[in-house]
Amino acid sequence: MMKVEGLKANNKLTYTVTFSDSLMNMHDYVVSEDLVVNHRLIKGKLLDETAFRIFKADYKIDTVYQKAKTLLNRYPKTVQEMRLYLEDITDSSTEINQIIDKLIKFHFLDDEQYTLLYFEHAFHLKFIGPVKITYDLKQKGISDLYLQHILARMNDASIQNNLNRLFDKKINSLSSKPKAKAMLLMKQYLYLKGYSLEDCDAFVSKRGHLFNSSEAEQGLLEKDYKKLLKRYDDSSLSDYDKKNKIVSSLMAKGYRYDTIKKYIEGR
Repeated sequence: MMKVEGLKANNKLTYTVTFSDSLMNMHDYVVSEDLVVNHRLIKGKLLDETAFRIFKADYKIDTVYQKAKTLLNRYPKTVQEMRLYLEDITDSSTEINQIIDKLIKFHFLDDEQYTLLYFEHAFHLKFIGPVKITYDLKQKGISDLYLQHILARMNDASIQNNLNRLFDKKINSLSSKPKAKAMLLMKQYLYLKGYSLEDCDAFVSKRGHLFNSSEAEQGLLEKDYKKLLKRYDDSSLSDYDKKNKIVSSLMAKGYRYDTIKKYIEGR
């Protein structure tokens, strides 16, 4: 039988608890507030053999547990991420499992809640798409069951709303691009935000009229052609090679070959 003889606060984070054994030998342990509360370590309390064994098991992992808890209070993590973190601190798989079980018990680790919060931030605030969200969460060790819960929340209407927001944000930056190039860049932009290729292609194709008109593109082509013509004007290239260089450069900018050819022939 062990008896709590005294409890002294060291600072805001730790206490020194003094136990006496049956031979009146004293034993000091520096513990966290969690251990004091969870084991109700008040002066005069008696702990039988089982209770003291449980206390010592908690005491053994408490330092690492406190580090993990502090980290989670600042940066929420999944169970898998926490396991990887703990593996860098301790080699004991038993201790790691005990710490994780304790973190789950006191709700510092909760993969279901983490998934919902991640989804809310990524989908509704950053407009990230279902493909990227599910991929990122799988990498974090989230189960298919929890993924199904959030996928059910991402219906066609909400996806279209996000695509519209991203489209409006990007469209002005593409005003100096040929229509075909601008549409391709828009599709790539939406795809990298986490939406399926099919959704990106269909969405952008339906809004082709919002990109540069043929008249506006003609003006851009004329401007780019004159810049390239000036660049190669003083070169030693033949007229044929100059023309090929200019055509290649314009095609690299996204102009269609037939559009370039028609423009040059009409000069």
